[in-house]
Amino acid sequence: MSTVLASHGLHFRTAWLEALSNKWDLLAPSWATRQRHLEERGYKEAYQTDAFYQWAADFLALQGVARLSPEAWSAYRKSGYAPWALAGGTAYPSPDEAHAHLQALTDAMQKLFAQARSESPLDMATLMSVLRFGGGSTPSFRTEAVNGPIRSLPPTEVEAAFGALLAEIHAQLAAGASPIAIAAWAHHAVTQIRPFTDGNARTAFLLTQYILWRRGLPGLYLKSDQRLAYYMALKAADEGHLQPWTELVLLGLQQAVLYALSWTPAQPLPYDAAVQSFTQRLAQWRTRQDRERSQRIITSRYTVFDYMEEALRSIARSLEEKLKPEEGRGARALVAKAYPDSPYYHQFTEHIVEYARQHGYYFNRSLARGWFKLKFSLSASKKYQLVFTLHHAGYEDATMVVGAFLHFLEPLKYQQKRERRRSGGRGKRKALYYFAPLPFYAPPMAFSIEQDAPSLRTFLKAYAESLLGQALSEITHEIY
Repeated sequence: MSTVLASHGLHFRTAWLEALSNKWDLLAPSWATRQRHLEERGYKEAYQTDAFYQWAADFLALQGVARLSPEAWSAYRKSGYAPWALAGGTAYPSPDEAHAHLQALTDAMQKLFAQARSESPLDMATLMSVLRFGGGSTPSFRTEAVNGPIRSLPPTEVEAAFGALLAEIHAQLAAGASPIAIAAWAHHAVTQIRPFTDGNARTAFLLTQYILWRRGLPGLYLKSDQRLAYYMALKAADEGHLQPWTELVLLGLQQAVLYALSWTPAQPLPYDAAVQSFTQRLAQWRTRQDRERSQRIITSRYTVFDYMEEALRSIARSLEEKLKPEEGRGARALVAKAYPDSPYYHQFTEHIVEYARQHGYYFNRSLARGWFKLKFSLSASKKYQLVFTLHHAGYEDATMVVGAFLHFLEPLKYQQKRERRRSGGRGKRKALYYFAPLPFYAPPMAFSIEQDAPSLRTFLKAYAESLLGQALSEITHEIY
């Protein structure tokens, strides 16, 4: 059954502020530092251009409008986004059309970015001009009713409602409301009004970027594989459940920061220029060594590990009380750990490399890392482990990520027998396992460790509980 939408229901409400967590505060220092370093090294403009093209490509793929294969994208970026570079790869609907869609949306983003950085209000005429660049022609307000789960505004009210939306965006920004909450509300409101005959999702996307950029935030980066999450979150917001959508917006902000932290130029420098750049950076690094800051980072890092251990031990105790393990049957939940100073800190390095690749960020192997795991023993031959890894992301030293993966512990009986033969049967029998990955979606949670943030303790526990619930659901399917 459709619900009739009234224009008075589109106003910004305090519910949007209440649905928004303060998770962004944990990552904001990383964004500020990365911006400063990109500017100091003369890379700010090149990074911004790449970011616009990347976000445009993913959002168009999310919509099903245009899509490039990884090979086509790599060649396209290295060519400076020249259309001829798409000829050798796979591009949908065609190389020329894919380039036209990408160029149009990127041009629109560049114009809105300039508008936002100048702190100029966005009126209807300016927005229509930007949308013309984004779609190739000036959009037309719809003249017919549109049906759906929420029946949209009557055509006679559309233009006035859209104008009121723009006015309220500026009023809320001027009043100091959270730009993240305003952006989430405005994006959702545009998808409800559906003001134009075409391009409403892109309009919502561009408005979201403008609002975030006005307050110096990185922008919204939604990935092509988040299509289902995007539409489900908007549908939940239609029904009054705002948190799934605000959480996805926060995830999009995190993805934008991780992209910035992991960004490098498309083309390597020539040999002489590379040597000069390396020499300069090395000299700067040596003179910039700040022992006080380094010690603060180390202390903060260990505090994060303490928070994670505290959360997991609390969860394991609670879980064991519910499982009530008995000798020979039931289940146990055991916690193991490796802090950065442990000789086993590197045990899951290969898994982290693959995890970071899947989630689109650079795993900084040169910095400290470690892990925790919850091991579930159902029987001698049925064991599982949920591994949480804490490691550094990007080309800065103060951004950490917590991620997770789920394994079935497959006994390696032949190797165990061989080990016993080597030891002559002496010593404690050591169980050897192959870590067989299980289907598991665990998006990373990123945060800055420039200073201790006590609120991180709460977020880490919530993150661990959420992923434990998902892991137990997956393990449940394997119990038969």
